[in-house]
Amino acid sequence: MFSPLAPWLWEFSWHGARTELLPAIAGPAAYRIAPTLSWSRWPMDHDLLSAVERLLDNSVNMRELSELPGMSRERAARLLNALYLQAGLIVTRSTREAFSESFWGGLSR
Repeated sequence: MFSPLAPWLWEFSWHGARTELLPAIAGPAAYRIAPTLSWSRWPMDHDLLSAVERLLDNSVNMRELSELPGMSRERAARLLNALYLQAGLIVTRSTREAFSESFWGGLSR
């Protein structure tokens, strides 16, 4: 008996025990959704949908994502984990947004 993993991975990201980013995507980084991801099939409330639309338009770091209306650090981490497990997350570590999330980036403010 076979069934697709995608729905299970989405639910696992939202209801699993992990409340922080997966190690593969943690650290100073900017995140964006891959344009080819078929994200509209996943259940999302209005605030989550707004965050996804922001990730489609711009690269954002974890702090910016967690400060969006209706989001928190845990909710942002779960969203990014879910998108990563769907192979739909672009992680960039060399942008200004990524650097501003790091310790050294905060010193220039």
